[in-house]
Amino acid sequence: MNLRRIAIITAALAVITAPAAHAGDESSSESLSIGVLFGPSIPSQSVNSVYDALANESISAAYDVASNLGYHAAAKLRFGLAGSLSFSGGVGFIQFPGQQITYDRDGFDLTLKTVTTYVPINAGLAWVPFQGFIRPYISAEAVYTYRKVSVSENRFTPDLINQVFDGELEPSSGRLGAAAGVGLELNLGGLRPFVELKNTWTNLVTKEAGEPERTFLNVSVGLIF
Repeated sequence: MNLRRIAIITAALAVITAPAAHAGDESSSESLSIGVLFGPSIPSQSVNSVYDALANESISAAYDVASNLGYHAAAKLRFGLAGSLSFSGGVGFIQFPGQQITYDRDGFDLTLKTVTTYVPINAGLAWVPFQGFIRPYISAEAVYTYRKVSVSENRFTPDLINQVFDGELEPSSGRLGAAAGVGLELNLGGLRPFVELKNTWTNLVTKEAGEPERTFLNVSVGLIF
């Protein structure tokens, strides 16, 4: 089992518990809501290491491992369209520090520590089966993601970087992809704390030849106003 399977199980539980909680619904369609969220971001190739820490150590150990891989902060909004179907959108800021680029050519042998930054803009649909005290939801969104790689340490001068990398470590890029998420909110009146798991495929739709697939999992806690 891994974190993606946990997300699937959470979604299944949301569907199973919907009939029992439906009696507490406030309305058939939700009103406009705006929220903020933050938490660790985990590259897809590192999900198993986080799960191993969760299975063999503790939740805090797994959180520490995940936090060292990357982190994010985001804002989101949602409003009802018809029945249990809502529009879902948002914008985020994600960073993965502690990465490396090795360059061995033309007499240079350099290893640079880098940080990769993503700025995703999401828009799509969410299914919110009921509007009671407990509010599970599932979302599917299209995502446009801006990506930039920069040096995270200052041992190399801008002139050297310009000479070796022609001014850029990697060309900044924008890609079209997709995201799928599952979450659980608690309705405390004017405020709704929530937890969310969201997997993002940044270049699922537009990817150049030879470009690797870039995906990550966000584990978030947040608050809706």
